[in-house]
Amino acid sequence: WVATTIFNDPPPPPPDVVPEIEADDAIIEAKGLTIRERLKQHATDQTCASCHARIDPLGFALESFDPIGRWREKYTSGLPIDSSGKLFGEAEFKDIEAFKDAILERPEKFMRAFSEHLLSYALGRELKITDKPSIDKITRRVMADHGRFSTVVVEIAKSIPFRHKTGQNESK
Repeated sequence: WVATTIFNDPPPPPPDVVPEIEADDAIIEAKGLTIRERLKQHATDQTCASCHARIDPLGFALESFDPIGRWREKYTSGLPIDSSGKLFGEAEFKDIEAFKDAILERPEKFMRAFSEHLLSYALGRELKITDKPSIDKITRRVMADHGRFSTVVVEIAKSIPFRHKTGQNESK
């Protein structure tokens, strides 16, 4: 969800040959494992490792929240929660606050994703490769204006895909 919704960078679907992993926290905890320990099996399988290196840290950052959003420091089994990880394979974080700071240190990635989502919504369709120049331009202008929401809206309204049904070359 975080990769898809916040960063507009959804992981590819898993290969067909990958067995399902136990998703029920209670069953995992009953085996004396944390979610992190259970997911380690993916790190050793090359078929899974490349995607899980990207998506697992996003989930680990949120492990201190239970399934309904309440704060927790331990699983119901009493095992401690480790919400540390590495964002985008580069910025290490130790908890949700450091995760938030790591995101804020890379505002362009977030603003680009936000602009993509909003443009897609405004157009009523998924974005196409031909929309990339418009997204590049919107992102540059939003970043130059310190990430203001109003700038995103104005730049989308001024964009070629929004103003022209078929779209045209952004350089015009």
